[in-house]
Amino acid sequence: MRILEKYVLKSFVAAFFFCIVLLIALGIIGDVLGFLDDVFKHNIPLASILSFYFYLAPFAFVNMVPFACLLSAVHVFNSLSKNHEITAVIASGVSLWGLLRPVLLATFVLCLATFIVNDRFVPSAMQKATRIRKQELERGKAAGSREIKNLAVYGKGDQIIYAKSFAPDISVFRDLIIQRQDKEHDIIEKINARLVKWQGEGVWLGEDVIVSKADPDGNFTGQPEIFEKKRIFIGESPEELINYQWDPRFMSYGRLKRYLNIFRASSPLTVRRLLVDLNYKLSFPFTALITVLIGVPFSIETGRRASALIGMAKGITVAILYLPVMAISLALGKGGILPPVIAAWLSNALFAAAGVYFVNRKS
Repeated sequence: MRILEKYVLKSFVAAFFFCIVLLIALGIIGDVLGFLDDVFKHNIPLASILSFYFYLAPFAFVNMVPFACLLSAVHVFNSLSKNHEITAVIASGVSLWGLLRPVLLATFVLCLATFIVNDRFVPSAMQKATRIRKQELERGKAAGSREIKNLAVYGKGDQIIYAKSFAPDISVFRDLIIQRQDKEHDIIEKINARLVKWQGEGVWLGEDVIVSKADPDGNFTGQPEIFEKKRIFIGESPEELINYQWDPRFMSYGRLKRYLNIFRASSPLTVRRLLVDLNYKLSFPFTALITVLIGVPFSIETGRRASALIGMAKGITVAILYLPVMAISLALGKGGILPPVIAAWLSNALFAAAGVYFVNRKS
């Protein structure tokens, strides 16, 4: 490795560690300020606060890596360009790709680290962080302040639980559908209920309940049974559902894939959404690499200090445009307009191609 490449890599790594620590610290400070009054009002122990942010750290790291990589790369290359150093290097026969190579390699390693942390550590850590937040940090929140939309859980007793909404503070499901399965995941019974409420001691009571039986082929047989009120078996308590990692963001790749196989025969809409999330699990770690590739060429501006600052702002702005494009692409995938694989990788492909083009132009 050339001396210049070592210098660029060393500068990038140093800037990355500074940025990742700063971004995580700012995020924690902002979050603490949001419930600082509750800390004093309800005498929340310092140990609970420290434990919560300790378990939240892997999730924060995963989400801050792309921004830290972007800021670090833009800073390093902008610093080189404002004193005409990049111009001199390119004039000597070294292309911009040569300077960018160690940064891209380091970022790729960070992408792999992001996937490992997100897959191995985030699910269990977020489960503990969620429990601490619900039970210790938010105990003074008013009832009914939180609601989970479009809940889909594979529950105890081999049953799939869907709900349009679940209000954990009052322990109420609305528009609930339960599909009970046998060991081969074939549906044997379907339960619809307008409202289901926790009664305590393991009892869930449903209102306006319809129960339909199914044969081994999945066809509903006989007349459905209709009940004004009926006790419904749900193996989970409200506390277990609150702490349950139903959100695909907090599932490992393997667990999400198992969920997909379970839901595959019962809900095309849920399967499509899970397929998008599954593919996004693979594409998300490369966000850092893509933002660096697209941000660096726009950050390179020669001339006065003012133009260098403008170049830095341009690099960051162009790279941040990746986020809304990615969000739109995922939404189109979950809406059935784009295939799941394309929806998850489209923004990466578009911005990677644009990044390669602009780096070649700057070279």
